[in-house]
Amino acid sequence: MTGAIAVIGNINLDIKTSLLAPSPQLFDDGETSVEEIYESLGGGAANVAVAAARLGGRVHFCGCVGDDPLGARIEAALAAFGVTPHLRRKPVPTGRSINLNWAHHHRHFISSLPNNRALTAADVSIAELAQAGCRSLYRGDIWFSDPMLREGNLALLQQAREAGMTTAIDINWDPEWSLPDNHQQVAGRISLATRMLPYVSTVQSNESELALFTGLARPRDACAWLRDHGCGEVIVHRGARGAAVSTAAGDWIEVPATPVAQVVCETGTGDVFPAAYLLLDALPLSERLQTCCRIAAEHLQGSRILLPRLV
Repeated sequence: MTGAIAVIGNINLDIKTSLLAPSPQLFDDGETSVEEIYESLGGGAANVAVAAARLGGRVHFCGCVGDDPLGARIEAALAAFGVTPHLRRKPVPTGRSINLNWAHHHRHFISSLPNNRALTAADVSIAELAQAGCRSLYRGDIWFSDPMLREGNLALLQQAREAGMTTAIDINWDPEWSLPDNHQQVAGRISLATRMLPYVSTVQSNESELALFTGLARPRDACAWLRDHGCGEVIVHRGARGAAVSTAAGDWIEVPATPVAQVVCETGTGDVFPAAYLLLDALPLSERLQTCCRIAAEHLQGSRILLPRLV
C-alpha cells in the first residue's frame, strides 16, 4: 500500500486463557485449571493496528486510555510494536477484557472498557493523520462509544473521504446484542450505524454479525443490503469456509480457507485478516483474499506472531 494506515477504535488490556473445555462446572463453586493465562494488547482496532505494523505497514492508531499506569503501559507497548500512537488521556480507568477461549471454537469476553466508551470525534484529527501520509482509515469497534455511534463515526468518515482517504469499518459484535428484550434499542443503534455506509469504501464482518446487522440470513443478501445503503465492497469472514467479497459492482468472489494444522488461539483472527487486507491493495482481489486467509491461518496455528504477548 502507498502511504500509511490510520486505525481508530478500542485499546485495552486483554487477559487470555489457553483453550478451555466448556463444562457446567464453570458455573459452580470451585476452580478450573488451564495450561496458561497471559496478557496482550486488546481492542479490535488495536489488534488491527499491531498486526498491520508487524506485517510491514506504517500505522497510526487513534484512541483513548485512562490517565493511569495501565494507560501508560499500553501506550508504550503500542509504540514498541511499531505503531505510532495518537492517544488521548481520559480521567477514567484504562479498560480490561478477559477472553475465555473455548476448545469448541467459541469465545466469550468479559469486559470493562470505560476508556473506550469515552472516545469522541474531538479526540481524532483527520487533518493530522492526512499530514502524516495516511491514505486509508479503518474504524473498528463502532459500537462502544455512544458519542461516536450517534455522530462521531459519521463525522470522521466524512472528513476522511474529503481528505482523499479510502475508508473501512468492521461490523463487529455489539454488546447490546447479548441483552434480552432489547430489540428496540438494537434497532436504533443499527439505524445510527447504517448512516455511515455512504462514506465507507469497505465493510468487514463475519456471517453471523452480517445477519444480525441486516436481518438477512443469506450472506449475499446481507451484502446487497449494505451496498444498497451506500457502501462499496463487503468482505465476509467465513471461518473454516474461507472468505468472500461482494464487490461494489455486485460480483461475488470467494476463496477457501487455508488449512490449519492445529489451532493455538482464535482470538484476534478477525482482526489479523483486515490488517492484511489493508496492506495488500496492489494484489488482484482473489489473490488478496487468499493471501489474507493464509496470514490468518498462520496466526491461528501460532506460526506467525502478529499479536504478541505483553511481558
